[in-house]
Amino acid sequence: MGRGQDRAYGVLRQRLVGGHYRPGFHLREEPLAQEFGLSRTPIRAALKRLVEDGLATDAGHGIHVAEWSEADIEETFRLRMLLEPHATELAVQRGGGALVEHLESCNCIMADAIAKNDDDAIGIIQEVNRKFHHTLIIFAGSPRLRSILETMIDMPVVVRSFFLYSYEELNQSLHHHRDIAFAARIRDGELGRRAMQLHLRMSYARVLQHRGSRDRLPVLDSL
Repeated sequence: MGRGQDRAYGVLRQRLVGGHYRPGFHLREEPLAQEFGLSRTPIRAALKRLVEDGLATDAGHGIHVAEWSEADIEETFRLRMLLEPHATELAVQRGGGALVEHLESCNCIMADAIAKNDDDAIGIIQEVNRKFHHTLIIFAGSPRLRSILETMIDMPVVVRSFFLYSYEELNQSLHHHRDIAFAARIRDGELGRRAMQLHLRMSYARVLQHRGSRDRLPVLDSL
């Protein structure tokens, strides 16, 4: 049952992060249990974990995909701007060659996807951006920071905003990533912290700018 719950949780979390369901969509246990070939008990446990992650809500009338208000977005970014630069500073100081290798690999994949600009590009950019930020959190070596920041990085409205980025905005984001990788290469924690602060402030500004267009992004209304 544990493996089934973990599998359902992993798939559903990926769907919620990627914007597979509309905000407010009702996640019903029975159809999901049929889809995953499980009983309702592990599905119920998986949905509870999604509520704990802040990706779904339970107001007493079923589990629904979380809706992100302006206040939610602002709070999340403000928390990230306080905590993620600190995590980046720690990672840059501690990571060494292994961290540099991971970050530069991410940057190469992202640059290639931006240059190709084909149908698969945004999905690749989404995933490699997520990997870049998660790598820094892992190398920071702080389980407490990691548990707090992981869900914030995967906030659906941020992930989906990549669909609305212009070519110039994607390249600017890549430039920030390269600055952070450079800071890791020379082990300058302060430079890494400042580069991440700028990166997050620009990301927040873009999310606000594109906020009014996000509901036009392709999502599914049903299972």
